[in-house]
Amino acid sequence: MLKKNNMHMKALGKLGLLVIIFGWVVFAKAQDCYYFHEYQCKFPDNTYYLNGQSRSALFTYGMTSQFKMVTFGGEDYHISICYQFKIKNVRFRLIEDNEDKTVLFDNAENKYVTEVSFSNNVARRIIIEISVPDEPTAKDRSVPQCVGVLIHSRKTYQEPKNKLGF
Repeated sequence: MLKKNNMHMKALGKLGLLVIIFGWVVFAKAQDCYYFHEYQCKFPDNTYYLNGQSRSALFTYGMTSQFKMVTFGGEDYHISICYQFKIKNVRFRLIEDNEDKTVLFDNAENKYVTEVSFSNNVARRIIIEISVPDEPTAKDRSVPQCVGVLIHSRKTYQEPKNKLGF
């Protein structure tokens, strides 16, 4: 009887170890994605600064997700997306966060470009929406993959008005 209980304890110990290892692998995969945007997305020229609203997340085929950002008047913005998916038609839209939900930019109307730059005159809230199309024949269909959104900003450049001296 004691020998049988010992065998059950060993089996439970091995099962517990497998659960811990599997959980660690899933956790590690999610952590790999955390800074994905900083290493994989396209940077603009060096006049822009990295904006803290940039982020990365795990997506699967057929998934849509949104997050909000705040833009300020008198600033230029550069937003680029990057992803691990092998498909080339990942959609991203910039939507004004107001009652009308005006679409400011839709890359589906621009050959699925992965970046956009714009100047902003007034402060506004913008929704960034990312959509990965469903791909029923994809071999990696159920495997979550990284999508990154890299946001850069800078003060809008204005010509000086007849300024003398420094």
